[in-house]
Amino acid sequence: MVEVFFIFILIYAAFGTLAWINAKSRGALYWSDLCPPILLPLFWVAVTSSGYGHQSLSHIVEVPIVLILSILLLNIRVFIVDRYKKNYKLNSYIVLGFGLTLVLLLRTFMPYLPE
Repeated sequence: MVEVFFIFILIYAAFGTLAWINAKSRGALYWSDLCPPILLPLFWVAVTSSGYGHQSLSHIVEVPIVLILSILLLNIRVFIVDRYKKNYKLNSYIVLGFGLTLVLLLRTFMPYLPE
């Protein structure tokens, strides 16, 4: 389990490197851009351990889904949204908030999605 989590972190870092470099060069890189690969799985564990949603080990697939969508949101924020809205810090917090909301939505609706 730990090895799989480490692999997903490496994949996240590989796909996020270009966005992080671009944001860093513009002075738009914040802690909320760097923490999703750790914060979102920890939030998922906290939500799952609190008993929210259906309890099954098969729902571990939610973690890679959250990480994939989080990296997609990061790239959209850095390359598209930041061009039109110059409040970089707020944009970064909004993306982190979308990630946390995504965790809750997946815990709510994942059992009802068709396989």
